[in-house]
Amino acid sequence: SLEAVDELLASVDANDDEVEEEEAVEFEKRVRNKRQFPDTTTIDPYDPTTYGYVELGTIIGAHGVHGFLKLSSTTDFSEKRLCEPGIRHIKPPNRRSPREVQLAEGRPLRPDSATTGSDANPIYLIRLEHIQDRESALKLRGCVLYSLEDEKVDDLLDEGEYIVSDLIGLNVFLDEQVYGDAKKDLFVGNIRGVVMGSEICAIPGLGQDLLEVLLPKRKELQRGEEMVLIPFVPQIVSRVDLDLRMVFVKPPAGLLDLSYVREEKVKIKGFLPAARY
Repeated sequence: SLEAVDELLASVDANDDEVEEEEAVEFEKRVRNKRQFPDTTTIDPYDPTTYGYVELGTIIGAHGVHGFLKLSSTTDFSEKRLCEPGIRHIKPPNRRSPREVQLAEGRPLRPDSATTGSDANPIYLIRLEHIQDRESALKLRGCVLYSLEDEKVDDLLDEGEYIVSDLIGLNVFLDEQVYGDAKKDLFVGNIRGVVMGSEICAIPGLGQDLLEVLLPKRKELQRGEEMVLIPFVPQIVSRVDLDLRMVFVKPPAGLLDLSYVREEKVKIKGFLPAARY
């Protein structure tokens, strides 16, 4: 009868809905636990910052007898990443990959303002769960603390500020508003690194951050990579579009001609044959 057919079709639709719902849940679990890794050619197995981690600082010793650790901070967001409890990652000197730890608490011992304009890093006191005494804390001296690169801090950035890892890999073009619309002819290169102004000059405000840009390879260049440094200032870098992964620049005449060649270091693996006398 028609009623029996309708009941059969309804039961089939209900089963299909249940299967689709189960598949959606499983897909959501896979996506939630999925981590994006960079191209394997850019990974250094001994440097976790090349495969999804951000360095926060190095443990330099113990403080007191209750398991507190003294950490030399290398992050610009110490208050958030070193003081707020949560999951962090720690890598001992004799291991390749960081392991997960729980940050219980943290506070500044020597704040950022006390080290401005000097080579010294801010010192923070942190405590990890399961580290309850000085002896256990001393065993962690030399370990490096990391957080996941996916843990963004965009809400702490001022206008015109960017995370270094977000800039690396962006393509650089001459600003089409100044030089025209043919983007193919306006391509400059690819950002391979950022040279911090604080590394160039210890006096605050005198040094400018520099974009290290890899230029297209020329036929006459036999070895190495041709690079150019572009000051990261509004007068030269007119726009940064993270969604399109593009940076637009208005370089003064002659800036792009100040290139240099960075030669790759040759690593010799294995043992050399014994010398013959």
